[in-house]
Amino acid sequence: MAEMGLGYGSEYHLLRYLGHHRNELNEIINQKTRLKGELIWLDYPKDVKRLSLDGEYLGVDFLNDKVLKDEFSPFVIGKLLTGWKEYWSGKGKQPNLDGVILHKNEYQLELVIVEAKAHLKEIKSETKSASNEKIQKAFKETKKNLNISSSNWFGKHYQLANRLALINYLRNEIEASLLYIYFLNGYEKRQLKNNKIELIENKSVENIQDWEKAKQQKDIEIER
Repeated sequence: MAEMGLGYGSEYHLLRYLGHHRNELNEIINQKTRLKGELIWLDYPKDVKRLSLDGEYLGVDFLNDKVLKDEFSPFVIGKLLTGWKEYWSGKGKQPNLDGVILHKNEYQLELVIVEAKAHLKEIKSETKSASNEKIQKAFKETKKNLNISSSNWFGKHYQLANRLALINYLRNEIEASLLYIYFLNGYEKRQLKNNKIELIENKSVENIQDWEKAKQQKDIEIER
């Protein structure tokens, strides 16, 4: 797991907004998506092996969060935790999640898996799991259940594919959806030198149009 950048990168900016601008972030999500209810962000797991002392959720570990245990029955949580081992692969190939939200409104409870991006290359991902039979089976089931077409789920957008497979799995017991958060000017790597801030690397996306163009190039198309 990579270390979090100080002052740059999707992980840093997501945590920054959650720590200092949470109301603003939730308001934007309410305005830009169909998520109109209360948004409860689950606390992140601790990880003393990282400089930040915090980590990311792996697979369905987030289901152990007390917030969810208070909202869902032990039977539902237990069934999802146990069944994941049969649905997906080993511990070393678990999806690393940027965040998890419990969405509450007067009609239902919903889990929202969050992915944050700060530069264009973060959209692409690679995998060596193409020969994994469990993952192949999970992808086949996900395509059918979510009505998705794709040229190759083990290609450059494997990360999106495994997130969709996670959504498909959760929907066996709980309503679930996927939320992408794209940051503008989110990858300006800076340093303080002689009391002045110097820019040493910039991989930022500066306008919404560039993000939209990159999203359109994904080889997984969801039929809405």
